[in-house]
Amino acid sequence: MAQPGRGEYAPRMPATPDPLLARIGLPTRSSWLAVLSIGAFVALAAVSIAAANQTLVAAKDWVVGYFDWLFVALATAAIAAVGVLAIWPRANVRLGPEDSQPEFGRLSWFAMLFSAGLASGLLYWAAAEPILHQQDNPFLTGSGDDGVRSALRITVLHWGFHGWAFYVLAGLAIAYFGHRKGYGLSFRTALVPVLGARQVDRWPGRAVDLIALFGTVCGVSTSIGISAGGMNATLGSLFGVDVTIPTQIGIVFGVCILGILSALSGLDRGIRRLSELNVWVSAGLLAAFVALGPTGFLLELFGRTLVDYAVHFVPTGLYVADDAEGRSWQASWTVFYWAWWLAWTPFVSLFIARISRGRTVREFVVAVMGVPTLVTLVWMTMLGGTALHQELAVPGSVSAAVAEDYSKGLVAVIGNLASPEVGRGLVVVAAFLLFTWLITSLDSATLVVCHLVGAREAPGAKVFWGLSLAVVTVALLRLGGLEALQAASIVIGLPLALLIVPLGVGLFGALAREGGGAPAPKEPGRAS
Repeated sequence: MAQPGRGEYAPRMPATPDPLLARIGLPTRSSWLAVLSIGAFVALAAVSIAAANQTLVAAKDWVVGYFDWLFVALATAAIAAVGVLAIWPRANVRLGPEDSQPEFGRLSWFAMLFSAGLASGLLYWAAAEPILHQQDNPFLTGSGDDGVRSALRITVLHWGFHGWAFYVLAGLAIAYFGHRKGYGLSFRTALVPVLGARQVDRWPGRAVDLIALFGTVCGVSTSIGISAGGMNATLGSLFGVDVTIPTQIGIVFGVCILGILSALSGLDRGIRRLSELNVWVSAGLLAAFVALGPTGFLLELFGRTLVDYAVHFVPTGLYVADDAEGRSWQASWTVFYWAWWLAWTPFVSLFIARISRGRTVREFVVAVMGVPTLVTLVWMTMLGGTALHQELAVPGSVSAAVAEDYSKGLVAVIGNLASPEVGRGLVVVAAFLLFTWLITSLDSATLVVCHLVGAREAPGAKVFWGLSLAVVTVALLRLGGLEALQAASIVIGLPLALLIVPLGVGLFGALAREGGGAPAPKEPGRAS
């Protein structure tokens, strides 16, 4: 067993009757319950697609009908909480013993948290979402320049501070209680002040990890499913492959195999190196858009979008529709995004906590909140601004492709951007990025799920849970594509939203009691 206070995952759990189940990632009763629940959903999808889809959509409609205000209020409250943490007087304490040093350099750290937190959805939606918001959104008062500004303002809102605030709160709580107080790394660790040191390792804590497991499975499956559509579109542009669900299912399983292989290679060799490669290739693609596109327009647009976002992100973030049309739009966009971020929160927060040992609280808050948001703002402005510029110049040049399939937006923008030869090269780069981002999402999610079920990082567990993520993704794609993927995220986002409040309260209480010195060692039996 690892020494307490070192941040290693060392749960206390009953012995498993069957060692084989432990080796494949099912060491506890809660992990068995998770597999049975997921298996029942997949079986229902296989037996009756219509019944499963109807159940999922009905659950989503109920959540949106009664709790859309909760998602909106919670996202804004999370930003306020993170702002307080950034200036907290005791935010200079380290996430670990006082003499601990970061395990990874800043570049590797930034690359991994960015790849885990955003992944390929950023590439998929960068072209499609601004075009859709330009055509229809509740804040639209005109066309032309007003439509461009409104579209980018909403797009950046959905990808900016609000979502990352969830990650910061949960990730900081896990890192603080895991690395500094020695409770180990799991999502239930963040609720130590609420559940207590004894209960966090019993059924209340196990229930929290079970909810976190469902959130990880649904959130990552949603992203993989959406990104598989983008991958299908780029392959279609290169090789004439039709954009179909069967093709996307094949892509999912191909990515699954490579993701498992990456997970088996370890955090330092697999995830870190792929994340760093993603950063450099992404920078190259971004530079190509700036150089080949309307450079002056994009640079001016970036400045305006930055100001717009700063001025409007609070009032726009607090918007709650009061009519049927507005609520439908909000369910499809803002509520979906906040629920999707929440579904990803257990996965990303646990992963960021895992790679952040030795950082200070303030460094964690400022870096995890600020760096990805700034990069996202630049990315969405350059790619989304290019798409909007093309659409204004030639109406239908991008929107027609997006109307046919969201995943075709990026390919259409690249096709309008450069000559066929250069455009083909850029599509290859985009396909490569989608592919590697999918792999990093799946392998880091596999690592996190192993922690949640108490299987550590056993090879058999990585294979089992990697395949499970692929199977759930396929089931959601068969149920109804994007609509089913969105519905799954919204449904699982509700219980996670209810956990964020006590998590944040407990974190603030613990920091208020922080004495500034290294924590006293805990007894080995209390490590969780």
